[in-house]
Amino acid sequence: REPNAPKTHDKYLKKLPENESNYKHRASGKPRSNMDPSINKLRDLNDALTIHKLPIELLLCIFECVLRREDTAPMYYRQICTLSAVCARWFFVIRRSPQLWTTVSGIIKQEGFRKVLERSSGKLVDVEYEPPLGFGWRYGQPQFVDFLGSVSSATRRWRSLVLATTYYPGDRPSDFLQFPAPNLERLVFKNDQGWDMENVELFDGNCPNLKHIHLERANCKWSQAAFKGLESLRLFEVSFDSVGTILDITRDTPQLQTLEIRDCDVSEEVPANTQQVSLPNLQFLRADFDSNDGLTWATQQLLDHISAPPQCSLYISLADTDDKSEGEEDSSEDSLSATFCEWLFGKQTKEVLEGVGSFKLGFDVEEDGPNVSVTFELFSGPAEIKGGIRGFRLEDLHVVLKYIQDLFQRSRALKTFTTLKLSGQGAEVLNNSQFTDPLRELPQLTHLELVDPVWPLRNSQPKTVPESLALGTTSPFRMLKTFILRDVLPDDILDMVLRILGDSQAYTPSMSQCRVEHLDRIELHVEQQEFNEVEPVVDALRNDARIGKVDLYIAL
Repeated sequence: REPNAPKTHDKYLKKLPENESNYKHRASGKPRSNMDPSINKLRDLNDALTIHKLPIELLLCIFECVLRREDTAPMYYRQICTLSAVCARWFFVIRRSPQLWTTVSGIIKQEGFRKVLERSSGKLVDVEYEPPLGFGWRYGQPQFVDFLGSVSSATRRWRSLVLATTYYPGDRPSDFLQFPAPNLERLVFKNDQGWDMENVELFDGNCPNLKHIHLERANCKWSQAAFKGLESLRLFEVSFDSVGTILDITRDTPQLQTLEIRDCDVSEEVPANTQQVSLPNLQFLRADFDSNDGLTWATQQLLDHISAPPQCSLYISLADTDDKSEGEEDSSEDSLSATFCEWLFGKQTKEVLEGVGSFKLGFDVEEDGPNVSVTFELFSGPAEIKGGIRGFRLEDLHVVLKYIQDLFQRSRALKTFTTLKLSGQGAEVLNNSQFTDPLRELPQLTHLELVDPVWPLRNSQPKTVPESLALGTTSPFRMLKTFILRDVLPDDILDMVLRILGDSQAYTPSMSQCRVEHLDRIELHVEQQEFNEVEPVVDALRNDARIGKVDLYIAL
């Protein structure tokens, strides 16, 4: 900055109206003549705080980081009110910062909407009509009609539109979705009962900047301008005639980076003359058709007709509960497992396949169902290979791990290691030899990470574990060096570590499959409010001779 250039703070103060002159006097350090001297003295102390010396640009960056963490508009405004109440300076900074007033929520009435548009000073706005957790808003209510009537007057300023309700009568979508939205970038429709918009041309075809669409239970007219230039497309519980319809949608989106299909239904097989679709920019593909109808064949057809770059990750479902003979079901799943591996690994370069050095494997068990999800990441220099399978059989796991085992046998990396990440009830696989046996064929497992693990009750009786089994050289955990814990209560941390070490003081039983005598490092991730509780636990672990190092991380 040049020596004579005005300070940003001074320029900002000049914009304040006359009725805020009291704030200007305080910021300049000049006491008001009609103020009590004791009040002026206290305010001088307040102005001397380091936080008030921050440039406004930096203060705004902090505000934006705090507000960006809020998922819903109601919480966003609650945080704005909280920050505005801290002091006069923060109040005026927030009130006169247009970038902080670009979220329009369904909870706002007409007057509030007018104020948001005024304070946003012409910037693009994010429109959200989504009920708070535990509430359902219905389209038939006057609140919805009034809200749409207000926001439709500013469609040219829409940057994103999120509509999520529990019920919808009539054909109202044609009333509010045919306004031009030339600056719209993101569109989200969610409805519990299903939306039929097959005769609606979204935004009258005038949405050239639309890049992201997320539809849940909403059937659209798929051959329209809104779907032509997408970068991400997420389809949940949507019905299609065949996989060919999805292929036709993506055929006109060569810049597509994310394609996510969950619990969608198709009624027919893809036509025989369907051409393959090339998606050169695709980075993420999830193909999870409705498992209740046994649609693994739909996933197979999708993968057979989509070409993507080597770095594209792939996640599929093998859950198939349709009535088939046992032999037919096994045949289809075996075929899909092989297709999955070939689609993910077959297009990798020789350099990547021969440079694989580390492997991260994750298990998660659904709390309300039998499905097990497995995810993995392979690291080869700067390259990553990511994938995952939900609802697999043990045989499917063996197929995937066999591919990965072969890669490590070809690898020229000097040091190779495996990280095992277990979430929720997935922690139960630690003592299940059916899951741990295949790990013995992989590079040594050196890192174990548990995320919000479901652990046995403290009053459960310990089981006697044969020493030969507990410390057997065939255990895949025999080379374990690092133990990582996330989302674990402070009271349970010590017990989990003692259990891994096979300590008799552990409240819960020792594990026959996962037990070591020494850990080089323990890594703990806890919430900020748990810091005081976890400190004595950390001290106890650091004084344990069987543990080399204990690192504590606080999630802010």
